[in-house]
Amino acid sequence: MRPSMSDAAAHANKSDTNVKETIESILVAFILAFIFRCFVIEAFVIPTGSMAPTLLGAHMPMRCPDCGYRFTLSSIDQTDATYSIDANSRAVFTIFCPNCAYRFPRDSKDDPDNDATKPPLRYGDRILVMKYLYLLHDPTRWDVVVFKTPAPPMPGDYSINYIKRLVGLPGESLMVAEGDLYVAPRGADPTKPESYQIQTKPRPAQDALWRIVSDADYVPIGLSRKFENINGAPRQDAPWQLPWKPTMGDGWRVDDGRRFTFDDSAGAGELSFLPETNPNNSALTDWLAYDQSYRPDGMGLDMFGLDGYGLIKDHRFVQPVSDLKVSCVINKLEGPGVMQLILEKGVDRFTAELSQSGAKLTRQTSRPQAIVLSEAKLDMRMPMCVSLENVDHRVVLRINDKEVLATTPQQYAPNVAEVIDRVKNGTPPPQGRVLIRADRLKAEVTHLQLWRDVYYLDRDENNGRDARRASSRDFPNHVVTLKPHEFFVLGDNSYQSEDARFWNDDVDLKDENLKADAGRVPERFLLGKAFFVYWPAGYRPVSAVPPLMPNFGEMRLIR
Repeated sequence: MRPSMSDAAAHANKSDTNVKETIESILVAFILAFIFRCFVIEAFVIPTGSMAPTLLGAHMPMRCPDCGYRFTLSSIDQTDATYSIDANSRAVFTIFCPNCAYRFPRDSKDDPDNDATKPPLRYGDRILVMKYLYLLHDPTRWDVVVFKTPAPPMPGDYSINYIKRLVGLPGESLMVAEGDLYVAPRGADPTKPESYQIQTKPRPAQDALWRIVSDADYVPIGLSRKFENINGAPRQDAPWQLPWKPTMGDGWRVDDGRRFTFDDSAGAGELSFLPETNPNNSALTDWLAYDQSYRPDGMGLDMFGLDGYGLIKDHRFVQPVSDLKVSCVINKLEGPGVMQLILEKGVDRFTAELSQSGAKLTRQTSRPQAIVLSEAKLDMRMPMCVSLENVDHRVVLRINDKEVLATTPQQYAPNVAEVIDRVKNGTPPPQGRVLIRADRLKAEVTHLQLWRDVYYLDRDENNGRDARRASSRDFPNHVVTLKPHEFFVLGDNSYQSEDARFWNDDVDLKDENLKADAGRVPERFLLGKAFFVYWPAGYRPVSAVPPLMPNFGEMRLIR
């Protein structure tokens, strides 16, 4: 039977309805996506290295040919991931492995993408930002925030987005001293040192801000360390040595650089980390592998006084760092004696004493007698992961990632007046030292690592730029006091961060009745909180196309 005219019309009407509903659904989806992007979550790309290595702008991923340690290196043009130099230039970089101090060769026939000449570039991380979150609750110190820049490249153009770590809240007074942040609360006298308290970072933020010093899991295979200087003369770096050295007794033994064993038959023994062992990686300073930089054919000094193909070092460019963390896995702890993890900071020595029955945290200063700060009864006979850290004047012992013992502000806090005097007088900050001691037991240690904290610069001048804001050098003249609805921000990569320390222009929007002094982020400029890296360091197979492939293993929450 042939369909009637009414059936055909009904079928046509139904088809028209389906098409209309599909179009409406697509439009609704676009509208919802637009609303979601505008008011809930928006994607941003990291343009520079100011937050590295927490968040990466355009960069070069490197792998040490000798020890295998992986790290990232800053590119030249952070925004476009290009070299921004003549295409025929060799673009030689200064590259030292942060773990074993191996100097990358200019050219490598076996691995041309992993030498010092024009390493392949990657784009910056792409992140998700929770917009207008701060309409629901106030910003929190140490948040990673996205905001409209108060320091526009063109006068009046506040459209550029910046990303930094929020460190100062409305009404507070701030200063940076010896790498740490000090804050005087609202209402306190900002001209008096006793008004300031050091700011301790919460665990998630602190975990993001540790910088590697040494990782014993990455032992060099012994590649030649010969090279040519800028004049073509043959030179040779000192061969790598294990920086952990027995400095007392004969009980410690090292198995292939990765496994450390102690035998009580030789008496008490001490293992020390000696930072001068491999000088090219500037251990226990604020030297950051990411900031190693380009110079034409290896000539000239970089910001750390390293010349790339000579042995020039200028320690005016690095600051000693004594906020440290030592961690390891103790596979065996047998016998009636003790093992001690020791962190020294100036005259202060903090000891985590471990035995089969528990743990004890002590402090010793210039007095000969150590003071017991806290104790815990634990079963230490099973393998365990142990870490001891002294950061922001708080000492913490963790076992299997659980905080077991910690100091209180009453037990351990900085003398702010003494800190300011050291900075003003140019006195070097307290030195750090790391030791492991054992006595009357048998022990085995693996996965031994040493980390240092981020170091916020407190100098008046950095690379020729005025950085006097929030400096403690001329206290209290350059302390920052925030007004209501103003915030202060710093970059995690203090050497490469164009942040509130350097902004010179006031915000003055007469039409919007908004004014703010230089170095402040007005509340109305805050766009939201960065919370997730969804497209880490996209790979670009050819220069003519955008990045097509993320590094899925680096997807992560932003702390």
